[in-house]
Amino acid sequence: MSYFENEFGESRWWSWVAVTWLTFVGWVIFQTILLFPLPIIANFTDPPLFDALMTAFSGTVSAEDSQLLNTISMICGLAVTAAVLIIVTTDGQVRRVSSWLALAGIIICFATSYLASKGADNSAVMNVLTQIMGASPIAFALFLLTFPVGLIALYVGQKKIHKRSLLALHTAASKFRWVRLLQGFLLTWIVLGVFALGAEALGIIQVQYVFAGGKFWIYALISLLFIPLQSATEEIVFRGYFNQGLTHLLKSKWIAFVVTSFAFMALHLSNPEALDGAASGTLPIVMSGYFFFGFAMCLIVWIDDGLETAIGIHAGNNCFAAIIMNYENSVLPTPSIFLTGTDPVKDSISTVLVLATLVGIIWVWRNGVRRRVL
Repeated sequence: MSYFENEFGESRWWSWVAVTWLTFVGWVIFQTILLFPLPIIANFTDPPLFDALMTAFSGTVSAEDSQLLNTISMICGLAVTAAVLIIVTTDGQVRRVSSWLALAGIIICFATSYLASKGADNSAVMNVLTQIMGASPIAFALFLLTFPVGLIALYVGQKKIHKRSLLALHTAASKFRWVRLLQGFLLTWIVLGVFALGAEALGIIQVQYVFAGGKFWIYALISLLFIPLQSATEEIVFRGYFNQGLTHLLKSKWIAFVVTSFAFMALHLSNPEALDGAASGTLPIVMSGYFFFGFAMCLIVWIDDGLETAIGIHAGNNCFAAIIMNYENSVLPTPSIFLTGTDPVKDSISTVLVLATLVGIIWVWRNGVRRRVL
């Protein structure tokens, strides 16, 4: 059985719209709850950070036009939620009309939200949030937990609306293959370590030894515990749920891979390096790394017929950055052992080389085919 091409359960287009929206709403609700203590943590940890956070958020509210657009977005969001509830509880013509209305409402909701935030100083907000996470391990842990809580609504939709098992969302195998996840994690650390050593020896990158103990051990433990959950969430949503849905609807896994890789890239547009890239005019080069990473993980899932190895590689990549060798102005503000600088062109080239190496090794490791699921 192919992971992307299974046909069982409820897979009509309205079901994917309904579950996607409910997942988004659930993620927003749970994220708001988890991050509610953030100002309190900032004030307790470093009072100036609290003042900076309040200033940054106040600077994101533009005048009356922005408030009007936000109001329209909120009303559309509520209307879409109501339409989705009608979709999942009715049938026939009512469901079809509600589905199209929900789809139109989603487009309007996201369009108005985007227009309302065009005047926002996202770099200021992100900079303060990164500082808070760097100052408080609790804030860092809460930030990482905002990812997996979004899976709650997705899992409910998978069971109740799609009427499919949770296993089918993770793998086409008869059970989740934890060994492959661990293989992907360890392989990524080895490949990244070898590339880092080689690049440093050739003078391509400059690496500083910055290990200072203390907070390092706390952040390292939090990273090992929670970064795999964050990475797994992104793989389950993008390489899993969205790829399965788009492959079914578009009848082409390759088009689905491109679409979800662009979506994955867009998810990281608020990262510090993306904001720096936008300011320096190198944004396309910076963001290309995220697209190639997303597409490479799609290939890994295709080769492996499941998410296990891709989750391991994603978690290994992020944990390596957070614990072993971080880079300046990282979205993961952790005290690592080594620190290196950033160069958009060199980083993009090294990203492609690392990803090609990982995909090639997995291809050979799985005998070049994914005909049989163990």
